[in-house]
Amino acid sequence: MELTFISDPILRQRIEDSIEYIYALYEESKQSDKNKLFQTETYRVIILYTVSVIEAVLFYVYEKRGVFITKTEYKEKRYLPSTYLNTKVEGKIAILVEKTSEKDEPEISLNELAQFLVEEKVLKAETAEKLIRITKMRNSVHLRKKTTHAYTIGQVDDALEFLLYTLTNAHKSLKNRVVS
Repeated sequence: MELTFISDPILRQRIEDSIEYIYALYEESKQSDKNKLFQTETYRVIILYTVSVIEAVLFYVYEKRGVFITKTEYKEKRYLPSTYLNTKVEGKIAILVEKTSEKDEPEISLNELAQFLVEEKVLKAETAEKLIRITKMRNSVHLRKKTTHAYTIGQVDDALEFLLYTLTNAHKSLKNRVVS
């Protein structure tokens, strides 16, 4: 898979290394001498890495497009004297400064990014829905979860298929076109 659309050489190398690792794990998991626990844990790791690569590619596309998710903060709050009353809502009346700024990447969930990319016409709604389903798979493998889920080779194949789809189409979105 050619990743030349990723101009950041460090990111491109990390993604290539991760894909190579995913492939090695996938091949190792198919060996008949591996026990069920090995396969289950290997599938978990494959899902984790696969979604991480998809996330890295989508955040790269997000960054390169130059249109950002924002947040609103309220600063410099000053309360008016209690003689000022609001007849609709009980409480103090305040004056404040509303400030809108770009969200930092760690503040953006993959679900929020997917929705934003749909609004920006980078992803189709169906693609975002599939991304969210795969993300839920990744989020369910946390060790502190009360319920456990053993993934199947079919689910791993679906995630890998979506990774391939993402890598094949991501470069199109850098040209301000819908990826799909």
